[in-house]
Amino acid sequence: DGRAHPIRVEVSRKGLTVRARRSLLLPQGANDVRTPRQAVAAALSTPLPMSALPLRIATFSLQGPEVGRVQLLIHADIGTDYPTSRPVTLAYTIADAGGRIVESQGAVARLPPIMIGVPSALQFVAGASLPPGDYLLKLAVAESDRIGTVEHQFHAGLVPAGAVTFSDLMVGGPDGSLSDLLQPTIGHTIVFGAVHAYVEAYGPAAGALTAKYEIAATADGEALFTKDVQARTAGSARAIFTEVLPVRQLPPGDYVMRVTVANEAGPVKVLRRSFAVAAPAVLMTSAVTSGGTVLPLSEVYLPVADVLLTRAFEKSDVLDPQVLDRFRARVPEAERAAFDAGVRSLSSGSYGDAERSFRQAVSSEEDSSAALVYIAATLAAVGRDLDAAGAWQSSMITGVETPEVYDWLAAALMRVKNHAQARSTLEEATAKWPADPRFAKPLALLYATLGQGLQAFRLLERHIDAHKDDSEAMLLGVEWIYQLAVMGVTAHSGAEDVKLAHEYADGYLKTNGPRAALVRQWLDYLDKRR
Repeated sequence: DGRAHPIRVEVSRKGLTVRARRSLLLPQGANDVRTPRQAVAAALSTPLPMSALPLRIATFSLQGPEVGRVQLLIHADIGTDYPTSRPVTLAYTIADAGGRIVESQGAVARLPPIMIGVPSALQFVAGASLPPGDYLLKLAVAESDRIGTVEHQFHAGLVPAGAVTFSDLMVGGPDGSLSDLLQPTIGHTIVFGAVHAYVEAYGPAAGALTAKYEIAATADGEALFTKDVQARTAGSARAIFTEVLPVRQLPPGDYVMRVTVANEAGPVKVLRRSFAVAAPAVLMTSAVTSGGTVLPLSEVYLPVADVLLTRAFEKSDVLDPQVLDRFRARVPEAERAAFDAGVRSLSSGSYGDAERSFRQAVSSEEDSSAALVYIAATLAAVGRDLDAAGAWQSSMITGVETPEVYDWLAAALMRVKNHAQARSTLEEATAKWPADPRFAKPLALLYATLGQGLQAFRLLERHIDAHKDDSEAMLLGVEWIYQLAVMGVTAHSGAEDVKLAHEYADGYLKTNGPRAALVRQWLDYLDKRR
C-alpha cells in the first residue's frame, strides 16, 4: 500500500534472545492478487532474490550456424521432488555487459521431472544465439503459489586450445532410453546409474584428436572410472566426443567429469564439469533394515559383473597330474591307450584328435565315465559349452561323482546362462561336500543375481576365508558391504560390516588393483555412516 511496515525477528537459544527490527516499504498494490504471468514479470524486475522455489541454472556454449555468434544452451532445474510433470510459468532475460537486454522469453509450459515416477527437479531447456561476450541471465519461475528467481553470470564463447576450439563440456543422466549419443544430455543430478558426457571440437585438426574420460571425487582427484573415447567426425572441421560411463557403483555425492583431449604430441585441453549422484530413489532391500522392518529375503539383489558369471574353462584343470591320475584309474585297461592318446592331443591343442581318441575309449560294457569327462573337457576347450555340459551330466549318470566334475559342469552352465540348473548343481555339490569351499564363490554370484543377497555375501565370506589371495573376491566383498549399507541392510552388524570392509579393502589395496580409488570411496561412505 506504499507505506513502510516494520518487520521484527527474535532468535532464542539457551536463554539468550536476539532481536532485530527493519522497516520494509511495500510498493503500491503489493497485496493485490496477481496472475502467474504478472507475478513472474514482477519477480524479474525486483533486485532481491526470491527463494520460495529453488532454482539451479547452467549455460553451455557451442559453435552455431551463424558466423560470429555462439549457440547458447540453457538448462534449469526447477524445484525438487516432483514425481510427475507440473505446469509452470516462467520468463528469463539475458543482459549484456552494459546492462542492455539482448534476449527475453516467457512461457507457460508443463515441465517433466528427470523421470516420471522418480522425484526430482523439473527440467527446463532453452536456447539462444549470442555474440561472444559476458552476460547476465535472470530467470523467474512460478509453480503453484511458489516463486523463485536466480541470476547467472556467464561467458558466451568457445574454449580456445591452439589450433582447435571446444564447446563447453556437458554432462547429464540418460534415462535408459538414450538412443542418440550425438545429442548432449544435460542435468546436474544423476539418478539412473549412468552419466552421459558430451563435448565438441572445432577446427581442421579436430578429427585427429582423442579423449580420455574420467570420473573423480574432486577436480584433480584420482580417477574412479576411466574410458578412452574416439572422435566422431561431423564434417571436415567438427568432431564430437560422446560417451556414457557407469556411476551405479558410486556412493551418493558430488563428483567431477574430467575430459583430457589430446593429439599425437600430447594433451591439448582438460575440461571439467561437476555433477551429483543421487541416493537410490527406491529401497530394494531385505532382511532386517536399520529401522527394524522385516522384508522378504528374496529382495536383496547385489551387483555382479557379467564377466564373473562366465568363468573361462581352464584346460590345465583337467590336465593337473593329481586330477588326471584319479580319472585315469577309472579307465578300463583295454581303453587306456586311447585315453592316453586323447590326453596327449588335448595337451598339445589338437582338439579334434583328442575328441576322437576319447570317444574310442568309450565302452558300452565297461565304465566309460572318465572318457566322458574328458570328452566334455575337450568340447569346453573349444567353446562348445552346451555339449560339454551334456557330456559331464552323462558322466555323472554313469557313476562318476567328484567335486571337480560338479565344478566344471556348473561353470559350463553359467557360461551358457543356464543359471537355474547351475544353481541346483552347485547346491547339490555343497550338500555332498560341505567342507569343500570351491563352490562358495560361484554359488554366491548366482544368489546375488537371484535376490538372495545375504546368503550370497556369507558364501563370499567363506570363499575369501579359504582364498586370502583372491583380490577380485575382496573387491567384490567391499562393494557388496557398501551396497547393503546403501539399502539399509547389514550382513552382521553395522560396526562388524565396516570392520570387514576395511579388512577386505586392505587385502585388495595391497595388490595395487586398478579399482583402488573406488574402494577408498566406498570406505569413506561406510565410515561416514558409523
